[in-house]
Amino acid sequence: MAPIAYLTTVEFGAGALATLPDQLAAVGIARPLIVSDRGLAATGLVQRIEGLCPPGAPVFLDVPPNPTEAASRAALAVYQAHRCDGICAVGGGSPIDLAKCVALLADHSGPLESYAAIYGGISKITGSIAPVIAIPTTAGTGSEVGRAALITLDDGRKLGFISPHLIPRRAVCDPELTIGLPPFLTAATGLDALSHCLETFL
Repeated sequence: MAPIAYLTTVEFGAGALATLPDQLAAVGIARPLIVSDRGLAATGLVQRIEGLCPPGAPVFLDVPPNPTEAASRAALAVYQAHRCDGICAVGGGSPIDLAKCVALLADHSGPLESYAAIYGGISKITGSIAPVIAIPTTAGTGSEVGRAALITLDDGRKLGFISPHLIPRRAVCDPELTIGLPPFLTAATGLDALSHCLETFL
């Protein structure tokens, strides 16, 4: 399989997950935080990811369906406690968006709200940001190559955080990881992908 070199370097193909150690080395991650959810952990996928990461890599699984500021703080605490230097985000758009937020908070001070696009945050987000490797298990959100993250703040507002620096450095897109999805989720993510295509013409 040949990598796709764009803003994100994409390793695409059946069995691409096996390249994860090479992807970690390529972006200089020696102590990754694995961000995923309990549903994927129950399938055994997270354990496979752990086996491909350096020994002792911490895991954060408390990712809500719509990532929140509170979950971001909790994941950041794990990241800092283990002195991590990058993130492996495994799952759909929610774990990947949460990982982007943790990467932002790890190297930027001040309240999260101040980095929202609506408050001029685009210019405040610098290149000093922890590297993220995205491992999508759905085919619809595009978060693995996107520059945005949607986070629900503590006061209930859902804000967008946008910067080219939030784009994951690498994406490991292994179609085999989508095989076990429930039919309704496969259909939903397919429609999500279609809507992204249509948006480009609107």
